[in-house]
Amino acid sequence: MILFFDRNAGTAIPKALIDYLKPRGISIEFHQAHFDMAADDDVWLPIVGAWGWTVIGQDYNFHNNSPELAAIKAHNVGAFYLWGAEATKWETFRCFARGYDNILQRTEITPTPFVFKVERGGNLNEVYI
Repeated sequence: MILFFDRNAGTAIPKALIDYLKPRGISIEFHQAHFDMAADDDVWLPIVGAWGWTVIGQDYNFHNNSPELAAIKAHNVGAFYLWGAEATKWETFRCFARGYDNILQRTEITPTPFVFKVERGGNLNEVYI
């Protein structure tokens, strides 16, 4: 399984996971390693979807934008939005850590496309798309 952190999530969390924490059984990728920062979401989503990667982001409005929603549906993307777009990286990382097991479980059992919000305490709420 590969978790792909989009540009809104930044690089601090994925780099910490890759360089120091090294979670077993999954790989971590991030937007800046594969795409230009200016690449529109509807450009990279089809590619990430084709690769079968699961998106981790922080843009709660992602599914409300027509091009992005169309790309999520058309390319069978699974996506999770982390709480904390305005929070410190530490608080955002804590949200990810609390939700980590739930994210992995949902990715394994939920057919794509899907979108879930990861709440501050790590609970997941499905966004119906």
